[in-house]
Amino acid sequence: MPRPRPAAPPQQIHRLREQQYAAHLSLSLLSAAVHAGLLWLSLAGDRQGVASLTGAVLLSVFMVATVLSRRVPLRVLTGGVAYALPLWLTVQVIAVGMEGRGIPPVFFLSLGVVGLLSLAWLPLNQAAALLLPLTGFMLAATLLFNPQDLSLMIYAAFLVALMVLMAQHGQLVSTERARNLSVQHAAQLDPLTGTLNRQAAWDTLETATRSPLNAARVAVILADIDHFGRINDLLRHRAADQVLREVATLLVSMTDRNVSVTRWNGDQFLLILPDVSVAAAHDVADRIVRTARNLNLPDLNGVPVSVGLAFAAETEDLDALIDLAVQRLHRAQEGGGNRWA
Repeated sequence: MPRPRPAAPPQQIHRLREQQYAAHLSLSLLSAAVHAGLLWLSLAGDRQGVASLTGAVLLSVFMVATVLSRRVPLRVLTGGVAYALPLWLTVQVIAVGMEGRGIPPVFFLSLGVVGLLSLAWLPLNQAAALLLPLTGFMLAATLLFNPQDLSLMIYAAFLVALMVLMAQHGQLVSTERARNLSVQHAAQLDPLTGTLNRQAAWDTLETATRSPLNAARVAVILADIDHFGRINDLLRHRAADQVLREVATLLVSMTDRNVSVTRWNGDQFLLILPDVSVAAAHDVADRIVRTARNLNLPDLNGVPVSVGLAFAAETEDLDALIDLAVQRLHRAQEGGGNRWA
């Protein structure tokens, strides 16, 4: 059985997808604005390149509409941007060369733009495999059609190589940062249940109550499995650990994603509700007791749980808040257990 995790991977995937769509939309809008400006300057000046600039504006507007429609998969948009631009640049250079004209300086700038976008949208190895032959082709075309601009081509190639090296360095930094975050995240988890550990709970509580306005709506729930010593004796250690995992999974699954679930002490779990009304906190406490009572496990017909509920608004500091939750937990247990107070 997978252990519960405080973070929700589907949420992270959705957030990443939204960021990618936003990046594609920003790129399309920027492209439309830049090419529209260049088209206006061309119409007001020598009127050269009007057809190609008009096509670029229309293509950029089409990209904006495509991204906004959300009907084209992201990988198709990414492939279109990363592979179509090098193809377009290659065709333009060949067309210019067949006309007997030199390569315009703007094409060298386009090589840098293509390199930047390829490295942004593709894995580093794919981007490098795409840029190396393109840069070689541009160098050969420069020597053939416009050798006097060889120094400009060398600078363009240097720019592309610099971007590749920076992208490689950025990936190394990103990988190391992800590894550090993973280690930090693992250090905040209880190894048995996958919930937060006690230190992480204190950090979460301090963050949630830092502002007096936010602290007024913070509540904590301390849940304790009744007679866990008997369960441990009955089922033995390994099976009793499975009971702890099941209860932890239950607490995570039945609470909102902004609720932090912590293995506080042995068979006790602390829930931190950062923004909750009194009625909603009462409902959570009641549902925990009722749902655990109906939890069916091998050799156990339900798991009795006692709960103590306390609000930060009732106390002056975090120690007093936890003490109040402990007192109410004891009151529930003294009343027979399997209830909340």
